[in-house]
Amino acid sequence: MSIQVQDFPDGVREITIANATRGNALTMTMLVELASAFRSASSSAKCVVLKGCPKSKSFCTGIELASAEEVFSAPERGDGGDSSDPVSAMEACAVPIVGVAHGACVNAGFEILLACDALICSSDAKFVDTHAKIGIIPSWGLSVKLSRVIGSNAAKACSVFGEVIDAQRALTLGLAHRVTSTPKQAKEAACELARRTLVFPPGGASAVKNAIDDGLLIRDVRAEERRRAFAQYAQVARERFKAFKASRSKL
Repeated sequence: MSIQVQDFPDGVREITIANATRGNALTMTMLVELASAFRSASSSAKCVVLKGCPKSKSFCTGIELASAEEVFSAPERGDGGDSSDPVSAMEACAVPIVGVAHGACVNAGFEILLACDALICSSDAKFVDTHAKIGIIPSWGLSVKLSRVIGSNAAKACSVFGEVIDAQRALTLGLAHRVTSTPKQAKEAACELARRTLVFPPGGASAVKNAIDDGLLIRDVRAEERRRAFAQYAQVARERFKAFKASRSKL
């Protein structure tokens, strides 16, 4: 299990979430590696393509079960800051990020894709938010960013009522930019889209994406979401983590 980084001569960085036997779920170590890969991209790459290991049927099923308590208690211990927060690193990344979604994109996996600047889905992609079912608040964007992308009613249908968003629905709602037939085609389309920015003047794409994000007040609302979620995590009983593990084991 690891975060794989491949840099191509033309300036494209490909980041792969690789934990295929566990649905590409994320451990604490992988979160740190993922955040680091995006932080260094600002100076080492011109654009980024993010994907899940295709050997898994899922892009990312969220936090690895064995790491759940460590990840959710990290803020309380004081070691869960930017070093293990890939979404904050993505929001601060100075180069465009294109995400590739295939299979299940659950909770943390869903939030990481929300942090991309564009999203290409294969036809089997499905977006799932189970935070309400578990009884915890999202901390990486689902409670504040999803409604800005697809509208508050559709966001509530997903996050409050548990409605799964499939690939075609994601395209209709504006969550996805394009849907392809296979994960391989989705990756190819994402790389093609990312490479369009290579001919732009230095800093051009990042300046425009930052202007758009500033208009959505993303950083401000994310900071409040994070504060609220971490305050709740500090009070969450172990029973909640048992519920988290139980819900994930059924995916």
